[in-house]
Amino acid sequence: MSEEYDILIKNASIVDGTGAETFRGSVAVKGERIAAIGEVKGDAKVVIDAGGLTATPGFIDVHNHGDVSILHYPEAEGFVRQGITTFVGGNCGTSPGPYGDLIDQAYFLYDIYNEVAPDMYYPNRLLPRELINERHRELYGWEIDWHTMGEFFQRVEARGLSPNYVPIVGHGDIRYLVMGQDFRRKATKKEVKAMQEQVRQAMEDGCRGLSVGRDYEPGYYADIDELAACAKVAAEYGGIYTSHSLRTGLRKARRPGEFPPPKINGILEAIEVGRRCKMPVEISHLSPLYDVWPGGSEIMTEAAVKATLKAIDDAREEGLDVNFDLIPHHLTGGIYTCPWLAAALLPWLRITGSRENLAKALQMREFRDEIRESIMSGKWYGLNPNINPHWAARPTIVSCRDDRFVGKTVAQAAEELGVDPLEALTEILSVDPYTKAVVKGDDDSTKLMFYRHPEMMIGVDTFALDDKWECKTPPWFLPNENSFGGFPRYFRRAVRETKTLTLEEAVRKVTSLPAKKFRLGDRGVLREGAYADIVLMDPETVTDRGDQLEPRRYPEGIEYVIVNGVTVVEKARHTGAKPGRILYRE
Repeated sequence: MSEEYDILIKNASIVDGTGAETFRGSVAVKGERIAAIGEVKGDAKVVIDAGGLTATPGFIDVHNHGDVSILHYPEAEGFVRQGITTFVGGNCGTSPGPYGDLIDQAYFLYDIYNEVAPDMYYPNRLLPRELINERHRELYGWEIDWHTMGEFFQRVEARGLSPNYVPIVGHGDIRYLVMGQDFRRKATKKEVKAMQEQVRQAMEDGCRGLSVGRDYEPGYYADIDELAACAKVAAEYGGIYTSHSLRTGLRKARRPGEFPPPKINGILEAIEVGRRCKMPVEISHLSPLYDVWPGGSEIMTEAAVKATLKAIDDAREEGLDVNFDLIPHHLTGGIYTCPWLAAALLPWLRITGSRENLAKALQMREFRDEIRESIMSGKWYGLNPNINPHWAARPTIVSCRDDRFVGKTVAQAAEELGVDPLEALTEILSVDPYTKAVVKGDDDSTKLMFYRHPEMMIGVDTFALDDKWECKTPPWFLPNENSFGGFPRYFRRAVRETKTLTLEEAVRKVTSLPAKKFRLGDRGVLREGAYADIVLMDPETVTDRGDQLEPRRYPEGIEYVIVNGVTVVEKARHTGAKPGRILYRE
């Protein structure tokens, strides 16, 4: 008798993604879809005994930058091995197109950009295509040769990919294409119209919405009328508006007396775009939008969280479709991490070229004085006491040639030395330029408050990478911990350790909720007829394993991952399969 199914998962605890109670049973897969669930009888080509494991829908990562790296890492091991079967790319206004003669891939191709066009403070994100391709060909053997998002999709499909990819087009890259290097100003009506045509082309190519990055160039220079004009075109196609909202202000020089915008206004702006354009809004990596100082008061912190969430709730009560997402790791976020304390002096590290040379230069009083003058003038965003006067209390030294500093923050080292924090920093690095530091703190209570909100989702905000990736140029970035363990950390903290969420609710927020938000039909649930995107995990052991010193560790507790009916992770190892697809706008 021939096998009735391709895969049969037996003896599983099943969390179907809807929020319904867990039940025991089997899941049968035929082709790319779930053929039966519950009490399943019949034979299969592959039988998986899931005793002790829980079957859930594959996790949907709603804020991700994997699209700019998926051609380099199509297996996306960091994603699928933590249970991500679908990622939403093109966030923060940054997508892999549309491109003209100038291209912006500075975040992922960090080394190339620093090699071919070095800058002291802020690398130029927009460089000639051929300048980048000359070095790119040497390293990878192929060129960045596409212009439209549609052409990029063709390259991805030809290469194959392990997870599914939901494409969003970035307003920033559209603005770059239309305005070129002259983007630090308000756009003209003619330019806005040209941007609208680029949005239309991207939506016709299959994108599912428009993203903005308001704390970055070039999105920082847009006004709400420009944003709404572009978003309105995406709305015509049923698109979503995803917003890295304006909260820090432009992340470049900030001089004394120049203050960031009121953070709450950023999400109010995003909500207003949704209101004007009658389209869904996703607020990226939400955090308290009201500052509490001094910290340490649970009452005040909770009030700041509640006041932030009130803006979301008020919009929803009005009838607007507004959600938000969080980055799982409460101490670090973003695409990189860096254990080297010398990274705090990155502009001068770039000049000297090595940690050893930086230490030698720091022996010169004049060099230290010039660094101090630049920092206190607000020229370097990465270390700006005008923005963060308490910066020295964050990094805790974990290794240093001088044992006096180990276990101390820079602020504590300064107190011991009887100098101010900047002087302490330069003194420590002059003694040992290989000093390593981490941001310590176990209190993620604020994050857990946000987790409780019914409209919360998760986004790891990282690239598609493997466990060998690192930057070769200062400050020698490593991938962020969330690149490998964001979702396992979410389940460990939200469910097992703090019981903030039930397992059923935690799964719903990363499966059926984002599937509904991004209109991913027949995904995000375990039911007959749905696509077979399935995770088998152990909720009692699932955990992230990386840390700030070595983030490149795959998680534990994710045993099997199936994408479109094909096993991509088997016994916690990647099979090499690439069954993922681009989930074009329906």
